[in-house]
Amino acid sequence: MEAKSIKTDFKLIVENVRNQFLLIASNEPDHFDQRDMEMVKSNDWWTERFVKVNNGNERDSLNQMLNAFRWRKSFGVNDRALNDAPHEFIKGAAMFPHGFDHKSRPVVYLRAKMYQKIQRLNTIFQQFATGIIEHVDRLAGRKGFVVVFDSTGMGWRNFDIDFLQFIHQLFQHYYPCGVRSYIVYNLPKMLRPIWKLSKLLVGSSIRVFHFCNSAEELSQFIPNDNILYYMGGESYDDFTEYEGSQGAPMARQLAPKLGYSKEEVDKFFAMFEEQIRDTEKLLEPTKKR
Repeated sequence: MEAKSIKTDFKLIVENVRNQFLLIASNEPDHFDQRDMEMVKSNDWWTERFVKVNNGNERDSLNQMLNAFRWRKSFGVNDRALNDAPHEFIKGAAMFPHGFDHKSRPVVYLRAKMYQKIQRLNTIFQQFATGIIEHVDRLAGRKGFVVVFDSTGMGWRNFDIDFLQFIHQLFQHYYPCGVRSYIVYNLPKMLRPIWKLSKLLVGSSIRVFHFCNSAEELSQFIPNDNILYYMGGESYDDFTEYEGSQGAPMARQLAPKLGYSKEEVDKFFAMFEEQIRDTEKLLEPTKKR
């Protein structure tokens, strides 16, 4: 009886928070996206997740939800498709969705070796990362998703506190209760001390972190036929080709829209050529099949 009461109370809190949110949002049309409001009306999870992360506190749940949806409007989350990102980002594969874990939750991969901080490209890379998380989060719903940090070949130059803080914002503030577990794959021993800082920044408890150094260990969480071939698994999929990624324009085509000069494109995006070559080498077995 007590358990039923708790469940009923939680449902009422979700309903109250949603009603308050919709009332405030309807009075501030310039700060909220109408598409998001329709999503909140039709999908309980988009309110429930904020109530859950705030342990049922109505005021805190509402405030976080309002801040998250104001951000979605200001950041243009609904205004971009995955293939609006530069072709070079997609083919460099610093971040991509692929397959599912044993609990049928979608998986997002971050290849740390491929990441390098370029101040001029920060915003566009954040938009790219947000697009992937938005895609996977919608696919996952209340089941949530898994994040694999592939640390193979990672060095100190790939460690960027600003990007980790942005990821923290996404997972903790804008998509709360979306990530069900983090899997850290093949982390070099010399970098393990800094992982404590990383865990603080992404705001996760230690129980949802798993360290794996082989495909065998990874297969405890992800089916072997979903683990990519280059990681020792049986999936020969081209991980640079995923739903919504086709037809992405080259950086040079996007330059005027993004406000970059030809010289800036040549300077910054030339750095991605090495990443793309590295990724293509990993895909060679796929192309031979």
